[in-house]
Amino acid sequence: MLNKKNEAEIEIFFDEIEPEKNCNYLIIGALFLNTKDKEKIIKTIMDFRLNKNNEICNLSNTEIHFNKIRKSRSSHRQKEISKCWLNFFINDFRIMSAHLYVNMNKLDTSFFGNENVKANIYNKFFRTIINYGLRCFFHSYDSIKINNIFYDKKGDLERHSFFNNFNFDKLKYGTKDNIELFGKIIFVDSDHKIEKDYPDESHLIQLIDLVLGAIRQNIFYVSQDELKNELARILRPELNKLKKEYWCLKYLKVSFFPQNEIRSVTDLEKNETYERKDEFGSLMDFELKMPSQATTLAKWF
Repeated sequence: MLNKKNEAEIEIFFDEIEPEKNCNYLIIGALFLNTKDKEKIIKTIMDFRLNKNNEICNLSNTEIHFNKIRKSRSSHRQKEISKCWLNFFINDFRIMSAHLYVNMNKLDTSFFGNENVKANIYNKFFRTIINYGLRCFFHSYDSIKINNIFYDKKGDLERHSFFNNFNFDKLKYGTKDNIELFGKIIFVDSDHKIEKDYPDESHLIQLIDLVLGAIRQNIFYVSQDELKNELARILRPELNKLKKEYWCLKYLKVSFFPQNEIRSVTDLEKNETYERKDEFGSLMDFELKMPSQATTLAKWF
């Protein structure tokens, strides 16, 4: 009797955080999950929206967006849903996530053309994350089938012809023979109340947004908001593990690029060229700037 082929059929959900003044990194994150698990995963995270009467009220039905969370204006239900989602993420290994921090201070954007530079950078690292996630999370499978890839709606990318029409072809060219690509790149509004075609998938876009924001908060401490810190600390023990051992978590990877600046050098024939050391870094090279516990006694009063 022939051995049955070990096959994975997966879907990927993307979001990113653009560079800011106090954190000049392009941060791209993706959730990877098996298609057979998607319906149950979505049901679970949607169930966390239910109140004590097993209903979804207006406050429970809101979009979860880490950047908009504030102690001063977020409802108790938003806080509780966010806490439940983050705990679900670190305890349910059916969801895997890869994150890439692109240091814009070290990245020479001239390598990405003269037009649509921002979108060209997304293109490059979008594919990097996919290939990296496949190697980390699905390396034991004989065959991998990628169904649709869902991306938080971004006007620039939606209008970028290469991103929509040629990224799958580029992925096919650059991946191994055991990887097949189906479906397409689907742009989804992260607000499930607005998204008409894929409202269920919007919840997973919200989840990757929440995870992205919580991890960035731990690393760079971009906000001193108490609620943001409280939510981010849910992931702190997992990030501490990654700081000690890069491969210790089978469901989460956080990388940084590039470690070194691309600099101009002169070769033996006195021609100017570039020295490129495109190594990736890890959390082991970083200090987590956010305090590991609350620094005030406010919560006791």
